[in-house]
Amino acid sequence: MMMTAQTRIGTPIVPRNKADPTQSSRQVSRMFNDIEERYLNIKRRLKALFDLRLTGQQHEVNAERSWMMCNNEGAEPSLYQVNAGKFIYNMTAAELADLLQVVQSILDDELLDGDSQNLWAMDYVIAEYDRGTLNAFTNLSVQSQVYASQTTLQQLLSSPGHLNQVAAARLTTFSDWKVISDTARGDLTSIITDAVARGVNPRETASVISKRLDVSMSKAKNIAQTEQVGALRQAQWNETDWAADRLGLNTGLLWLSALKPTTRLWHASRHGRVYTTEEVRDFYAENGNRYNCYCSQIPVLLNDDGSIFNEGLADKLAKERKDWKPVKEAA
Repeated sequence: MMMTAQTRIGTPIVPRNKADPTQSSRQVSRMFNDIEERYLNIKRRLKALFDLRLTGQQHEVNAERSWMMCNNEGAEPSLYQVNAGKFIYNMTAAELADLLQVVQSILDDELLDGDSQNLWAMDYVIAEYDRGTLNAFTNLSVQSQVYASQTTLQQLLSSPGHLNQVAAARLTTFSDWKVISDTARGDLTSIITDAVARGVNPRETASVISKRLDVSMSKAKNIAQTEQVGALRQAQWNETDWAADRLGLNTGLLWLSALKPTTRLWHASRHGRVYTTEEVRDFYAENGNRYNCYCSQIPVLLNDDGSIFNEGLADKLAKERKDWKPVKEAA
């Protein structure tokens, strides 16, 4: 077939930073900073609450030490060394219940700020979804004059498909953070009620709570990275499908792995290969593949045999895949 200005295929734009193919590191770092500030606020507010309400008297003080087991759902059991002396709290059952309710309110204030309609985390997620749409638009415009002449970015950002995906992301994101908040509440409820029942002094109780909040924050950061990068990927996948539906283009997704030493083998083995959007969606739907993943998939125009037009790029990516070295397992 004779190649014309309207049919000539351009070269896909491959990110220069090989370790960050989604180009999300700065965006993820900003959300991490927000999360750290929120957990710091939780710790400050809980300290003020406990100083006010977790009061009582120390009895049977001696030099011995004992151990308290904290067995929280979803985490390994932890042993904490505590004073053998008994601390008697000045607290009725009703006061304890009220204290736990305030703890829940503090967690929700920080982690569910904005509620389901305007959750704080959505600003980050929507920004990445929009950036993914922009990336797909730019990449396809470079490759196809047909696409560039018939598509505008404003058209994509205001399309029903885009808006529906953002609405779906809003529900999913709120659900993720509701789980984070509820799990933290369960952990802290267990620690506080156990401390009151066993007579663990407030200082030791606060230390255990601080450690459990650090675990919660680590999980929250994992969710944040997954949500942001996932939104960017979703936008890339969607525009790849929609470009094929609207314009009849033969599109696919070119897989770009971060190829870090810690990259999972079954992620790295896909680097430089082309997949359908359905194959990529299936991959991320199983075996926890969407968590801690830094891979990217960019839309590309394909030959009739499913290969990308630029053989030089295909060969370069294949060499990178072959040269990748994973972390060696300990003997």
